[in-house]
Amino acid sequence: MLPALGLADVRLRIDPFHTPSPQVEGAGNAVSLRGPASLLLTAAEPVEIEKPVLEFEYFSTSRVKSFALLAGPPFESAAARYLPEIGHSETWSTYAARTEPPGKPLPSGWQQLRIDLPAESGRRLQIRNAVLRKERPGEFAPKPARPKASAAPAALHTYLETEFPGHITRVRVGTSEIEIDGTAPAPDGGLFLAAIPMHILVDAPESWSDLTPVTRKPDGSFHVRVPRKGVGNADRLTCRWQLVRKQGDSTQPLSHARYADEVACRSPDLPPSNPRNKKGLGGWRAGVIPGEIEELGISSVTVNLMLHSLVAPGAGPDTDPFIWQGKTYHARRKALESYDTTFREAAKHGLMVSAILLVPNPAKSASPVDRTLGHPDATRAGTYAMPNVTSAAGISMYGAVLNLMAERWSRPDGKFGRVHHWIMQNEVDAGWVWTNAGEIPALPYMDLYQRSMRLMWLIAAQYDPHARPFISLTHHWAEEGNPRWYGSRRMLELLTRFTRAEGDFPWGLAYHPYPQNLFNPRTWEDGQATSSFDTKKITPRNLEVLDDYMKQASMRFRGAVRPVHLSENGFNSPDYSPASLRDQAAGMAYAWKKIEGLSSIEAWHYHNWIDNRSEGGLRIGLRKFGDDPREPHGRKPVWHVYQALGTPREDEVLRPYLETIGIDSWEKVR
Repeated sequence: MLPALGLADVRLRIDPFHTPSPQVEGAGNAVSLRGPASLLLTAAEPVEIEKPVLEFEYFSTSRVKSFALLAGPPFESAAARYLPEIGHSETWSTYAARTEPPGKPLPSGWQQLRIDLPAESGRRLQIRNAVLRKERPGEFAPKPARPKASAAPAALHTYLETEFPGHITRVRVGTSEIEIDGTAPAPDGGLFLAAIPMHILVDAPESWSDLTPVTRKPDGSFHVRVPRKGVGNADRLTCRWQLVRKQGDSTQPLSHARYADEVACRSPDLPPSNPRNKKGLGGWRAGVIPGEIEELGISSVTVNLMLHSLVAPGAGPDTDPFIWQGKTYHARRKALESYDTTFREAAKHGLMVSAILLVPNPAKSASPVDRTLGHPDATRAGTYAMPNVTSAAGISMYGAVLNLMAERWSRPDGKFGRVHHWIMQNEVDAGWVWTNAGEIPALPYMDLYQRSMRLMWLIAAQYDPHARPFISLTHHWAEEGNPRWYGSRRMLELLTRFTRAEGDFPWGLAYHPYPQNLFNPRTWEDGQATSSFDTKKITPRNLEVLDDYMKQASMRFRGAVRPVHLSENGFNSPDYSPASLRDQAAGMAYAWKKIEGLSSIEAWHYHNWIDNRSEGGLRIGLRKFGDDPREPHGRKPVWHVYQALGTPREDEVLRPYLETIGIDSWEKVR
């Protein structure tokens, strides 16, 4: 797909500077590099742009350090300017940089640009759709000390680390009342409970506008009952409750704010999901290849769910009204019915269903729905966005859509099918690419994300006592993988920091333990996957590290180990040669022999079901490309391995791959 061009944008042809070049494949609109190389960029027409910006899309399995740009010919090294590094990105992302940094104008009369890329040998960098364009207003301005729609890091840190004299110990949301228990310090006067709407930030002055008096008992404890409906008849299900002391115009917080620990459920006897085995499929949908679920013995699936597709900006012939927090929204009937078809089909096969909730990037859209749902600080670099959880309008629409889904797909009669769990956004430790909220430090970023997770649980708990939100993380563990990313261990540490302060809830982990290099299926060779909690990456080679980490007391929920779903994981076949297909199948066999013995891991959602042309050249499917000229949707050896896992045929089918891995027993994998 070509990017939309502005009137002054000029396309650039991409060629290797040295021809032929063993490091460069392709030419024209797209090239692929397998090591250091120089590329020549030639404009399709005269460039009449003052101080042009170089922009292209890239897919890279490692960072590419700052690189030289030269204009010519001749290309004189003394006149080189150095552009910012290209980050690690496992999807197609956009790179943009000034070709004329301050004090470095391009030489007059230049005809071509050359870029010298110090790409890492053995890794793949792909570049496509290169253009020169005008600079956008504010595009390269220094980032603000604090983004517009998130809490200040210092205020969050102080709040989370403060030892308050009071405590809220329990919040129970009933059908019409909310009960709050806690302890309050002396003296007795001026004590109140503040009901703080979820969208209000921790350092916002309006936090304490909805107050209920508190009477302290002689032992310091208190028990308060308040109506579930509050100011303006708003449902206070999603509020957090904080003990404060009010004296005149001054209000002093006396506790951390706490969300509900218990929520009354309309269907407390709704049965939990009980997958028959750990085998699942990622990104599944009904009707693609009939019979596949039965043939492979699948027990669980993930389904991608685009939230903006469910709601219209206003009433129309294909919409149905629904109400949330006193406001009327309009659901798109055909979109809902399309998902109904998939979820009903899943129910026929007794599958555990986890919906992956994706939010559109408002920086790329003029739609009023997208602009309301997506975080206002999101940048165009993000494929998707963080939900808008810090404005009344944003969290109202987001909550409305979450409630619509949870109520519809948690019915006891299963009329529309069922969703058992909710994966909140995608790979949030790589939020710059997948869950964008702008350039934001880790702590306020997690403050945004944990609101999204908790909102889903509070809403879903009304309809399904077993539903969980899951945090979605990449294989980048103690090392973030990109300067704008956070690292998955860091995200877990921060999430538990919030739950210790504001009350725990039953979240789970949706992890993506791809091999160290997505293009190399020989995961047993992953050098960055070690047996330490400080390992750079968690891949199939060291999955026991993740199992051990999640079994720590600090990570458990009320003593129980939280469920881990490997919600996206697959192995590449660089091509369809026998050697590549054998390595891909061996990677799966190796991973299974790890997974089957790790008790925290409940499900393995293999991704991708079918090779996909839009995945940067990866062939990680169980089946070949649908447009493969020889065998469309053909079953690869990895398909037959997956079918055999957990069956009496497992040992027979997996035995040949011991030699590929270089071991004589699967015990050596365990």
